[in-house]
Amino acid sequence: METEKSNNKENKINGDTMVEMGEVNHCSRPSTSGENKRSGYLVTLMHFIKGNIGCGMLAMGEAFKFGGLYLTLCILLYVWLISVYNMHVLTTLSKKVQNRLQTKRAPSFGDTVENAFKMSDKWIFRSTSNYIRKIVFYNILITQLGLCSVYILFISTSLQKLLFQYSYEINIQTVLLFTMPLIMVCASLRKLRFIAPLSTLANFALITGVITIMYYSCSGPSAENVRYSYAKWSELPTMFGIIMFSFEGIGLVLPLFAEIDDDKKFKSNFGVLNFGMVAVMMLNVPLGMTGYSKWGEDVKSSLTLNLPHDHELTQFVIIMMILGIACSYALQFYPGAVIVYNDLEKSYGPFNHPAIWDYSIRICICLVTYLAASTVPHLDLFMSLVGSVTCVALTMIFPALSNLAFRTKDKGSFFSSFLDMLTLLTAVIGSVTGIYANTTAIYEAFSQNQSNG
Repeated sequence: METEKSNNKENKINGDTMVEMGEVNHCSRPSTSGENKRSGYLVTLMHFIKGNIGCGMLAMGEAFKFGGLYLTLCILLYVWLISVYNMHVLTTLSKKVQNRLQTKRAPSFGDTVENAFKMSDKWIFRSTSNYIRKIVFYNILITQLGLCSVYILFISTSLQKLLFQYSYEINIQTVLLFTMPLIMVCASLRKLRFIAPLSTLANFALITGVITIMYYSCSGPSAENVRYSYAKWSELPTMFGIIMFSFEGIGLVLPLFAEIDDDKKFKSNFGVLNFGMVAVMMLNVPLGMTGYSKWGEDVKSSLTLNLPHDHELTQFVIIMMILGIACSYALQFYPGAVIVYNDLEKSYGPFNHPAIWDYSIRICICLVTYLAASTVPHLDLFMSLVGSVTCVALTMIFPALSNLAFRTKDKGSFFSSFLDMLTLLTAVIGSVTGIYANTTAIYEAFSQNQSNG
C-alpha cells in the first residue's frame, strides 16, 4: 500500500510536469511499446535548429536597417550570448529539480520555474510559486501561437508575391484562406516523432532558400544608402524585438532535453545546445548583413519580398521558403496544443474520446492563429511585438528569476548573480520600449489603412 501511494504521488507530479514535453501522452491513454522512445543526437539537433530558425531569420535584414550594421551586430551577439546562457540555466535547473523531486523524467519549463521558486530561501519567491507555473505556461502558449501566426502571415505574403508574378493580384485575406488546408494538416500532427521528417525537410528547404538568397544578395552592386549606426532611437526597440523573435525556440529547449537519450549530448561543449545555437548564428548574421548591404533602406520585413519578379531564382526561393515555414508550423504549434489540451482535460476530463477532442482543440487553436494573422497583417510589427513581450519573458525573465530564486538555496557565485541581474535589466528595458514602440506603430498602420480606405 505504501509503495502504491508513493507511486501515485510521483505519477501526480509527473503528470503535471509533462505538459509540454515531447512524446507526452497528452491524450491520457496508456503508453504502448515504443511510445516513449528517446531521440538521438541528430534528431534532437534537427528539431533544435528548426525551432530556432524561421521568419525571424528572414527579417534580420530589416533589423540591420533599424540599427545599422555595427550596432545591430553587437546587440545580436549580446542577445545570443544571453540566450545561450539562459538555455543552459534552464537545463541545469531542470536537472536539479528532477533530482530533488526524484522523478523519472526532467520537469517541464513551468514546473522547473515553479519548483525553483518553491525551493528558494526568499519569501517573495515562495509566495508566488503557486502562480508562476501558469504564467509560464500561458507565456509559452502565447509565444508559440504568436510564432504560428507569423508563419501563416509569412506563407501568405510569399504566396501572394508568387501569384503576382503570374499576373494574379489577390488580396492577403483571400490568400490566407488558400493556405488554411495545408496548415490544418500540419497542426493535426500529435507526436514529435511524426514531426521529425517534416523538421528535416524544413531544415533542408530553409537552408537551401537562405543560401540562394545570400547568393543573390552577394551578386551585383550593393546599396549606396547602407548605414553603420542607427538612424532613429525610436526604431531600436523594433530592432530588439525582431532579434528576440529570431531566437524563437526557447519553448522547445526542455521538451527536447527531456527526450534526448543522453543528457551529455545536449549540454556538452559540442552538444545539441551549443552546436545548434552556433549554427543559428551562422545563418542569422550573414543573411541579415548581406541582405541589408544589398537593398539598404529598401530592405523589407522578409528578404524574399525583395527578390525581383523577373529573376529566375525568385520562384525557387519563395517555394522553398514556403515549404520550410509550412513544415515548421507543426513543430511550433506542438507545445501550445499540448498545453491547452492538458488544461482542458484537467478541468473537464477525462474525455471519453481523447483523440477526437485533441483534433477538435487543435483545429480551434489553428483558427485562432489565422484570426491573429488576419487582424495584424504587418509581418515586421507582429514579429517585433511577439519578440518584445513573450519571447523576452521566456528567454530572459523566467530563467534569470528562477536562477536567482534557486541560488538563494545553493549560494551561487557573484558572477552568475551579476549575469542574471544584467539579463533582467536588458529584458525590462527591451520589453517596455518594445511594447510601446510596436503598439504605437501598429496603431499608426491601422489608422493609415483606414484613411486610405
